[in-house]
Amino acid sequence: MVLASRLVIALCGMGLTVPAAAADAVRIGIAAPLTGAAATYGQDVQRGADFAAEHINARGGVLGGRKLEIVYEDDKGTPQGGVGAVQKLISVGRVKAITGGTNSSVVLAESSVTKNRILQVNAAAQADAITDQGSPWLFQINNTVSANSKAFNSYIVNAMKPKTVAYMGENTEFNKTVLDNLKESLKAAGIALVNVSTYDAETNDFTSIITKIKSLNPDLLYVSDAYPARAAQLWKQVRQLGGFPKEAMSPGVVTPGMIKPSDGAMNGIYTGEIFMASDPGDEGKAFVEGFEKRYNVEPGKGNLVIYEAVNVIADAMTKAGTDSDYAKIAQVIRDNAWPSPRGELRFDAKGRASAPYFFIQQIKDGKLVQVDRVKSN
Repeated sequence: MVLASRLVIALCGMGLTVPAAAADAVRIGIAAPLTGAAATYGQDVQRGADFAAEHINARGGVLGGRKLEIVYEDDKGTPQGGVGAVQKLISVGRVKAITGGTNSSVVLAESSVTKNRILQVNAAAQADAITDQGSPWLFQINNTVSANSKAFNSYIVNAMKPKTVAYMGENTEFNKTVLDNLKESLKAAGIALVNVSTYDAETNDFTSIITKIKSLNPDLLYVSDAYPARAAQLWKQVRQLGGFPKEAMSPGVVTPGMIKPSDGAMNGIYTGEIFMASDPGDEGKAFVEGFEKRYNVEPGKGNLVIYEAVNVIADAMTKAGTDSDYAKIAQVIRDNAWPSPRGELRFDAKGRASAPYFFIQQIKDGKLVQVDRVKSN
């Protein structure tokens, strides 16, 4: 190793290019729920990130030939787990950037560790509070809760047209913003919100809440829960108690990994998302076809946003000419448009990208089916 290091220094001193094999790999750390109630999100992250790394390395790597290496740590889907994962990635993994992120409470906790210390590109978590902090090296690929809620609530109010709505969801920052936006939209439309029920993270028996809501006979039940295993159990209990005339699930959280374990209990539910493989647009066709060929399954939003996050990090480092001058890399991210399967990504002053389209979806026969596509504002 010492001899190899001296060779690199000697070659650089003579003005010669260091071969890719002799240069250190650029390591990107990913904190994701590889175990626990949100583990299905972690599986999406791994596939999307590995797919991105394969593409980046095939086209020459990072910073003129250095290999991109992904390092994973399990955040367990908890804030404490997220903090521990990020700390380990930085101190032991010696990564040059952090990405991943599926649950908002986890990413909020992680950002207290990464702030002013390392570049962090949150791929999937949606809470507005993440990028409301004003951290200069923190970016967000997925839509915020407010952006998704605005599009989805418009469909509820104008197309579904319930007279009364009941809400239930876990007491988290993510769900608080979902509820605040829902209240605002329903009030503006003159629709009554007849119930708000919240529960803690350990809840797995929802029958008392559902029974109470059933007694109010609402036109629409709106559920907000970002943990797939728990949400599947919740909808099974809804079905056991007879269901509701219309049902909706908070946008940006429903995946095949949530639908499948529900054993059909989620059929009929409306939700929304920023991406559908069945309608990828011209820019997304190659991504969808390549992903299907690689994994024999259609890509979902979770696969897409981590693919975009890894590519933005790698391309920004190359364009900035550094893997560790985070002020320079962050400025490059803000100053440029980045190609992606959705078209060009641009980041606003808060570090947020935005999706060009929003898709209204309904679950039919265990699959997400497109109902409508609307332009994002």
